Amino acid sequence: MENLFNIVTLKKDFLASIIVFLIAMPLAIGISIACGLPVYSGLIAAIIGGIVVGAFSGNSLQVSGPAAGLILIIVDIIQTQGIDKLFFIIFVVGLLQITFGLFSLGKWFRAISPAIIQGMLAGIGISIFLSQFHIMLDSKPQNTFFANIADLFSVIYNSVLPFDGSQHHHAAFIGIMTIGIIVLWNNIPDKRFKLIPSALVAVIAASLMAAFWHFDIHYISLGHNFWSDVKLMNLSDFKYIFDGKILFSALIITFIASAETLLTSNAIDKMCERSKTDYNKEIIAQGIGNSLSGLVGGLPLTGVIVRSAANINAEAQTRLSTMLHGFWILLFVSFYPQLLNCIPQAALAAILVYTGFKLVDIGAAKNLYRLSKGEFLIYMITLVSILFTNLFEGILIGFGAALAKSVFKILRVNIRVEDEANRTVVKLSGNIIFLQLPQLIEVFEKLPEDKDIYVCAERLHYIDHACVDFIKDWQEAKGVKDYNVEVDWAKIRRTYPNFKWRNFHKN
Repeated sequence: MENLFNIVTLKKDFLASIIVFLIAMPLAIGISIACGLPVYSGLIAAIIGGIVVGAFSGNSLQVSGPAAGLILIIVDIIQTQGIDKLFFIIFVVGLLQITFGLFSLGKWFRAISPAIIQGMLAGIGISIFLSQFHIMLDSKPQNTFFANIADLFSVIYNSVLPFDGSQHHHAAFIGIMTIGIIVLWNNIPDKRFKLIPSALVAVIAASLMAAFWHFDIHYISLGHNFWSDVKLMNLSDFKYIFDGKILFSALIITFIASAETLLTSNAIDKMCERSKTDYNKEIIAQGIGNSLSGLVGGLPLTGVIVRSAANINAEAQTRLSTMLHGFWILLFVSFYPQLLNCIPQAALAAILVYTGFKLVDIGAAKNLYRLSKGEFLIYMITLVSILFTNLFEGILIGFGAALAKSVFKILRVNIRVEDEANRTVVKLSGNIIFLQLPQLIEVFEKLPEDKDIYVCAERLHYIDHACVDFIKDWQEAKGVKDYNVEVDWAKIRRTYPNFKWRNFHKN
């Protein structure tokens, strides 16, 4: 029986690995091109993500590889610091992740507001959509959000009118056809069709169409020997280790890649009962993969939700499926690299246009709006900030907005004054500190002079020394009158146990 179980497991892992391989190939190539790097960089990262990270992963069903979410920051690093420094940065990212994992700090990368995550994904999605839309039409994307928007109309116009069979028209036809096939294939009700990835069907159809009509558009350019593009990191690159910009960029990628990985792990744990992530082990595995990827000129790695979900839906049982998908990519690029030269770049850009569109989760935004207007505001601030600045600055601004919201809620004085038949009740709730003392004084000074007063602290979480002192002095001053002033000191003592209560009289 055990032997039969092993055979069944092996069969399921084998079939799942084929499906993940077919999804990973076009995505790895497309992300490489979107970053302005050789196709090799994305494919070698996918191989390492499958074989190496898959072997050490803290989540046996998670698939790792190059991610669309890091495109913006990679492009920015290439433009400001150069390609050589990029790969050294990726190597350092790996070392940082290994260090964080060894010190059991993996869980801290999950300490991020869902509103910031959704805003980040939406900002990345819109940016990818606009930049890849230009490439899909065989035009060159601009460097900023504003420039891409300003240039969008002319790019679309040149791709539609006048219709004279130009390079733009052919690229537009291939791109639109690719997206159309993906959408139609994903909406076929028969589940058997889901076993074949829609992106793969679209790329094959686009390649056949472009070859049949001999379209003069841009195609993938790969030499006869895939491994001739290998660019090992030089020992001289280690001189950058004390460069502040290098370390800062490495920390940015470490934070974003690790957060994306662990959020993916969390999502997978919810999708599949067999999945239970060891977060520190997963960060170490990602670190090993990124260090190796940087050494050989590969893109940074993260856990990726689309490929991981496909792995689970294909009923993968063990980490073997993830490792095998990397092995299939390795075999393909080693023995059949020339087949990749038949793929139009417009088709790959179209896949990323569709991916960027899907990253903008309208349903998640609506849910945030229903749950909390404040959380939705953080979402919008993060989204807009990423579009108008860059990925890291946008995330920092989003963090700032989230912290400001939390501080506002903590510092907001929540005091309710209710009039009853024979007395006035003052209800304190939340947290009250010295910064709110002026508001506290204002409320207490407006209390009536001709009624008993009761200060209720049932829902009070915390009150500091300054405010306790004020309430004590206020009670003593009011106590000389002919009406009763009662303060719920028992509840207040509970919220501030370190205060020297022996100086207070007992009520």
